[in-house]
Amino acid sequence: MKKKLTLFPMTRDMCAIARNQSLLQYYVLDRLLVPGFSRLAGEDISEVDGGAVANIKFTEYNSDALDDCDIIFVDYDENIHSMSVYNDVIQNAKEIGKEIVLSRKLRDRLRDKSEDQFDDIPAPNRLNADYLHEISVPVITVLTQGPRTDQFALELALRKYFSSEGYKVAQIGSHEASIFFGFSDLPCFMYESRDGYEKALRFNHYVKELISEEKPDLLILGIPEATLKYNNKLLNGLGFMPFIACSAIRSDLQILSMYRDDYKLSYFDEMYKHGLYRLGVPIRFFNISNTCFAPDMSSEIPKHKYIDLNSNFVLSNIQEDVKQGQYCVFNVLNSESTKDACKAAHELLVGNVSSL
Repeated sequence: MKKKLTLFPMTRDMCAIARNQSLLQYYVLDRLLVPGFSRLAGEDISEVDGGAVANIKFTEYNSDALDDCDIIFVDYDENIHSMSVYNDVIQNAKEIGKEIVLSRKLRDRLRDKSEDQFDDIPAPNRLNADYLHEISVPVITVLTQGPRTDQFALELALRKYFSSEGYKVAQIGSHEASIFFGFSDLPCFMYESRDGYEKALRFNHYVKELISEEKPDLLILGIPEATLKYNNKLLNGLGFMPFIACSAIRSDLQILSMYRDDYKLSYFDEMYKHGLYRLGVPIRFFNISNTCFAPDMSSEIPKHKYIDLNSNFVLSNIQEDVKQGQYCVFNVLNSESTKDACKAAHELLVGNVSSL
């Protein structure tokens, strides 16, 4: 029997789960919970992610909202700063015996304030073998400019398309909710303060073992954290996580999820080169998200905010020379745009003899 899955507090990534609930394995979606002060109760999920109307509604959280579910996934929302909002939900779920899964972002923010143990599994000792395995199947790597770029929605869209085409897909996701869809999230050691060389080796061997066990036709690899720093105040991890992962696993195709902006063709040319020279493979596919990133660099402590948009606006404002160029530029929350991008990715992989 499938477990009933409830989500709180409905971030953009959680909306991606709702839009792709047919892909859930061993789970069925129960309720999409939002705090009362958000005023989103009864609204469609498109109010959060800016995609097409899905006829999937939010429910206001209260103490009885978890009665029917078996498991609750609690994510961190940048717009909800009070930890008491999350703690109240977690405590309620514990008292009534519900299974609880927390996202990594939320665990990081609760760790110093909670007596509960949500620690990562300790990483094994360093590998003795200093070599990289060749990965025997085509690899699609999904990269991001930062949070709220609909990266997880893109990973699910790729899974849906290639599975529907008859391919057996192995997948490592950028978000902990990946486990509800039957694929793995990124191993814990990739987040630890360890030597980058060692991480690359371990990750390569981890993926090799995954491929050996699952014997897929295709690997989709989602890498969290931005590929570049924004500037010297907003470092975005300096792009180390994507660099390490791409050094360990060479892709056949890379897709970058980006914030919406008035990009000129020259910008895509530069990102093409960035993929080629830093990440090992040129980037030709770009998902333009329904989010603008608005930094405020006037203060000593850098601040920023996000501006939410919708798919129609994003697609209609892609410059004409970009549309006609060599790059595939799309919006993952528009079904036709996504279908065209997936077909283009499929054709590129089929045409790449070295990946067969």
